[in-house]
Amino acid sequence: MMLQPTPSEERWLALARRIRRNPRDLPFSEHIRGWRTARLPSRCTFFILGLIAAGMIGIIAERLGPKGALVIAGVVSIAVAEWLILCRRHFWSGIEEALGAAGLTMLAFECWSHVGWSASTGSRFICVALAIAGLRLLNPLFTTLAVLILVPALDVPPLASGLVCYGIGIVALIATGCRFRRPSHDLMLGYLVVVMPVSGYLWSASHGSLAVATDYLHATPSAWIVPLCPLLFAGVTLAVGVSRRTHAPIIASMLCVPCTAYELRGLTSLALQTRLILWGLVLLVVSTILDRYLREGRGGITSRKVRDMDDSAGVLGVLGSVVLTPHSPPKAAPSFEGGGGSFGGGGATGRY
Repeated sequence: MMLQPTPSEERWLALARRIRRNPRDLPFSEHIRGWRTARLPSRCTFFILGLIAAGMIGIIAERLGPKGALVIAGVVSIAVAEWLILCRRHFWSGIEEALGAAGLTMLAFECWSHVGWSASTGSRFICVALAIAGLRLLNPLFTTLAVLILVPALDVPPLASGLVCYGIGIVALIATGCRFRRPSHDLMLGYLVVVMPVSGYLWSASHGSLAVATDYLHATPSAWIVPLCPLLFAGVTLAVGVSRRTHAPIIASMLCVPCTAYELRGLTSLALQTRLILWGLVLLVVSTILDRYLREGRGGITSRKVRDMDDSAGVLGVLGSVVLTPHSPPKAAPSFEGGGGSFGGGGATGRY
């Protein structure tokens, strides 16, 4: 009995989702060994249905009248999720993810009620529950939420919380350079690289007021930490993303630049409309230059769209089969051996 798909099976499932093929079709069905998955719309629908089912289990357990209704509901939800995984072989289907996460969250709330309704204590319990759910279900969303909830659980000042978020983002960025066998592990790190710098800016800027622009012309040098951190993070992630040809660092850099621009919106006395027009023109010029520069492939990066989706899917399928399937090199034909044949000499046996 397999608790999770093997790394090879998970790669085949990820490949099927990437090229939008049904995993039950050949050649994917030969390698996934009956694991069931769902595409993103169906996965979201099943996730909502799983949350509704977990809520109904909690209501039924409460109506029955036992004292630990949340414990019973949590255990039942986790048991149903494990049955769907182990017996029905569901993976990334949505319903087992919702039931498992909801069950662990119920147990966390029950433990929180016994320890005391402290905000930091509750954050720690929920963080542990989501971390367990994310690692068990290989769900990057749950692990990212666990890290986000961990930050307020540390109970440190806002600026320190922001620096912690940037530190976690840097660690995740360094870890993305390692090669992992499971695609879900890459997604977990990619989510952290994208989300943590934005969270760091929101935490560090929350010590003041996000709605009121800070006067950085008369501010102290320590106040410049707020706009400079996302700007430095954007530069680092852009360089790393281009060199490694990965999406997550590039997306993180694209999100950090607006954070810096928003924080420095009060640096000049120009009207809002004027600033929007000027920055829009700058972005238009930069995007046009990049688009024309990347018309031809530059180190594997291009701005051209893939026109023939069917052909590209076939190529990806062939490449996936070659990469994911271990194979041995074909045996070479017997080479020529001199010395003549065994009958009559001069190679009369016909073997050359």
